[in-house]
Amino acid sequence: MTLRCHRVLALLGALSLSMTGAAARETAPPSEYLDEQTGATVTVVDKPLVFARERTERAANLRDYVNLTAASVNRGGKIQYVLIAYVWSTLDARYDPVVATDTLILVADDRRIRLNANGKTPQDLGIAQPVRAPAGQELKPAVFPTDLDTLRYIAAARTLAVQTGAEGESFDYELWEDQRASLARFVAFLNGER
Repeated sequence: MTLRCHRVLALLGALSLSMTGAAARETAPPSEYLDEQTGATVTVVDKPLVFARERTERAANLRDYVNLTAASVNRGGKIQYVLIAYVWSTLDARYDPVVATDTLILVADDRRIRLNANGKTPQDLGIAQPVRAPAGQELKPAVFPTDLDTLRYIAAARTLAVQTGAEGESFDYELWEDQRASLARFVAFLNGER
């Protein structure tokens, strides 16, 4: 073989490994770790669902976002399931979304799932470090108790959206980063399908 053929084969091999690595990252299992500060075993979906609403009244390509991260917390055999929400924006801080983060409506197909925060922080539940928080943002997460059946339903829904509200207004967020497959893997993992 010529040197050129060897280089082509090496390049194809590297490309194949790169694609395999990318495919593995796309189907990564949930993260599971022992929180050293709280002693809880925390399981977190590998990628959050991300919802967005356009803010074109301020400028082009600006959006408000809602990230929803599923997690389970096992403290001495008592398991709690939660959705952790981060509401954030690409706008200047003066125009951050005015949203009451104690309630979100998750619209999954024809079902409206009202998520009510229980007033607890992730730390109260046993999650000492922020999980899947948007990079470069200082955000206070809202924690919404849920159950495994609801998470399963959300993962299988054909359509998803989020509604938030504050000061008598309602805001609709469309699915921006569809991570239902990641949520389905999370539910399967918690069901022992590892």
